[in-house]
Amino acid sequence: MSGWYQAKLSASQVSSAAPQARTANETAAAGVTPPWDVSSETASIEDLRRGVLASGEFFDSKKSAFSDLNAPDDYKALFDLYVGLKTLSSLAEKAMDKTVSETDRKFINTRFSEGLAQLDSFYDSMNLDGLTLLKGEQLSTADSSVAISRGESVYVTGTVHTGAYDAEVASLTGDVEFTVSVKKNGVTQDIAINLADMGATTRSLDNVSAHINTALEGAGVMTRFSRVKLGTPDENNIIPGNDYGFKVSGISTEVVSFSAASASPAIYLAGTSGLNENAAGQVVKLTDLGAAAPTTAFSTRLEAAPDTSEVAVVGSEDDETRIKEEVNPLEIKSSATAADGSVFVVGTTSAALGGADIKGEHDMVLAKYDSTGKMVWSRVLGAAAEAGATSVAVDDSGNVVVAGIVEGGLGSTTDIGGKDSFVAKYNANGVEQWLSRFGGSGDDQPNAVTIASDGTVYVAGKAASAFGGANHLGGASDGYLRAISSSGTTLSTTRIGGVGDESVSAITMASDGNLIVASQEDGVGVIRKFDTADLAAGPLWTQSLGDMGAGRIGDIVVDGSNIYIAGSAGGSFAPSAPVTAHSGGERDAVLIKLTDGVSATVDYTTFLGSDKDETANAITLDGSKIYLAGKTTGALPGQSLIGDRDAFAASFNAADGAFDWAVQLSGRNGISEATGVSVVAGGDSVLDAMGLPAGTLTYADSLVVTDRTAAREGDHFYVSVNGGRRQKITIDADDTMRSLTFKINGALILDGTADVRRATNGDALRISPKDGSTIELFAGSEGSDLLKALGMAPGAIVKKASALDKDGSADAPPLFAMDLPTLMSLSDKDTSKTAFDAISNAMTIVQRAYRELTTPAALKNLLNEGPGKTGGTVPAYLTKQLANYTAGLERLGGSTSGGYY
Repeated sequence: MSGWYQAKLSASQVSSAAPQARTANETAAAGVTPPWDVSSETASIEDLRRGVLASGEFFDSKKSAFSDLNAPDDYKALFDLYVGLKTLSSLAEKAMDKTVSETDRKFINTRFSEGLAQLDSFYDSMNLDGLTLLKGEQLSTADSSVAISRGESVYVTGTVHTGAYDAEVASLTGDVEFTVSVKKNGVTQDIAINLADMGATTRSLDNVSAHINTALEGAGVMTRFSRVKLGTPDENNIIPGNDYGFKVSGISTEVVSFSAASASPAIYLAGTSGLNENAAGQVVKLTDLGAAAPTTAFSTRLEAAPDTSEVAVVGSEDDETRIKEEVNPLEIKSSATAADGSVFVVGTTSAALGGADIKGEHDMVLAKYDSTGKMVWSRVLGAAAEAGATSVAVDDSGNVVVAGIVEGGLGSTTDIGGKDSFVAKYNANGVEQWLSRFGGSGDDQPNAVTIASDGTVYVAGKAASAFGGANHLGGASDGYLRAISSSGTTLSTTRIGGVGDESVSAITMASDGNLIVASQEDGVGVIRKFDTADLAAGPLWTQSLGDMGAGRIGDIVVDGSNIYIAGSAGGSFAPSAPVTAHSGGERDAVLIKLTDGVSATVDYTTFLGSDKDETANAITLDGSKIYLAGKTTGALPGQSLIGDRDAFAASFNAADGAFDWAVQLSGRNGISEATGVSVVAGGDSVLDAMGLPAGTLTYADSLVVTDRTAAREGDHFYVSVNGGRRQKITIDADDTMRSLTFKINGALILDGTADVRRATNGDALRISPKDGSTIELFAGSEGSDLLKALGMAPGAIVKKASALDKDGSADAPPLFAMDLPTLMSLSDKDTSKTAFDAISNAMTIVQRAYRELTTPAALKNLLNEGPGKTGGTVPAYLTKQLANYTAGLERLGGSTSGGYY
């Protein structure tokens, strides 16, 4: 709500008007009372507040006192800007009142957010001739808020031991054997590590590190282990506490991976903790799956960057301030695992993630975790308005395919209309391989994606209009099924359903290479099998599951000829006699097993529920076990409700549907939901005790800007120096921050510099003008604005000339900075006070700018000449001229609230 600003610096500036033209305009508005004048006809604060709360309209030039006058556009623009700011201020003033109810505050804040967006649009449309007006503070440099972290060949584990650093580590006292594999010069050698070989030596972190290092050194490997203290240093650069882990220090020429011969399966749950504005992603690892109840190995949050604002400390006598953080929501919608145990999650973020700013209101998020819960990398799509992922799949080579929704601009793709579907393919390192956007004039939504053994991608969902040569069949929406080659070429599009309301919920590859498709059609669950050689030929077989009674199909998985379906259903749902009956609540989670053949056969149906409401969103299997994940508002067998709505995982015997166990997990503010579940066959091993990930160790992410940010190949912005022509800066697919500076410096020549600023969070871009120069940055086209992706704003960067430079920019238009903060909201009394003060200051600046335009040039020259001769008689012509100027100012300013500044 408060993310309307994307930068500290932004300006509206063009070349200065000719002096004689400005002089002619200086009295054009003399008959109009400025909006800050107490005698102005501008509505009162209360009238402004009531009007905007009703209409939501902050800027309306048609209602301006200037609208019917032949006054300069600059006057009109500043007049309207002031009134809009005054209207925003009226809401902030109301929100400062501690008696305002939470309901009213929420509505006022919503209107305020709309007003900020309108202010942003109004400001961008201004084209001032006589002066430069900055949104934020006047800066001499422009820095990107996005920084790309530099890679180091270092991996730090999570906490392995808490206590004295030289004490024995309890988790490493048993049978601890694993293998370190090192690939060097194309040759891989496996180095066996067995802590039993330490004999009676205490298994402290230092001693274990020394034992491993001896084995590595003996194999001619340079990678080394060491103990490291974990935590954040205090003001004395001392890390408090007694949490310790391992640090693995490697070199770029050695590729290190870990494995353990003795391992058991583990499952990974992914979903959302919290609700709406408080939502965050959550990933949980469960081990000991063969026990009566599983063990939570870790639980980690995936959170969007919060909004921060500086607010006054209540009760402070020294004008102290503090930084206030407001959560931005992020939701996880699906997950998948790779063969090495890596976990991929996808969803939607409303703010920056992993240092990457987003361009629009929401963007897709894709994040990779290793088996210890450490995030390896994250990606956003780079949508200009809205995007979000709904499903993810991983092939045997580690390639990741994401399906989702996009609305508005997205790089060079075509905005077809409404919400479009997209499919994007990334390699194992998170580098985008291709992107396909498709849909009709109505809204489309992909719900599921899967990958065939030959790399063909199948995506399915629902569509409200025709596309891809497939006509709309009628009703609210049709199900659709689309095939895309491994290189991103569309192969076919097929419609599923009839004249009712249909949607494909889940798809998976059958064991024979064909496709299993699950859909809902007017409330009825339907399973079909299609021949992938000819999807348009219709299904090989169709199996109706019956009316699901306000429920739905959540997911589907295949093992040989066995097909398992998870979802939710009411008490009347009965594809077969249930193994476990419906629990009597609104809906229960449901598991159905079919056998694939010439036709499908229903083997069993079983329910899992309480007297409340349950839904199974995801399903996975490992050998003889089936695992479901979803949400419940009740207490499942052997469990208790922890919050208001819990996430759950449950285990069943695959052969007969017998229930094994369930576990419930709470979340932020008592709300949680699991939307993905996946299993790793060897995910539970001694590597967990060591804090080491299974598979290849990833030290650092890519340095390429298009990989690490919302920037897409072809995104661009424009730069102009000292009012010269605009030059286009375009990013290529392989550009780093450093190579981008070369392009910018080529446009700046000797009037400024672009360089890489090294900070603790990585490499950022800095653009600086030379003394006496002005560099203007202009946004790229909609959907391809590189400035937004870099966390920079369009505007002017000004470096004042030295006071000794008599050839300064005297003819340059005057510059004013409104100094508005980057973030504002009315979420509470403190933030409202901060917003009110900032807007009030901006209103004062607009008054000063208006005075600059309307004060006659001759009077300004007199005022700027400084003291002259004293004594004597003032000439009559000068006395008369000053009297005329004074009268003119009185007409403009009247009896002002604060007067001129």
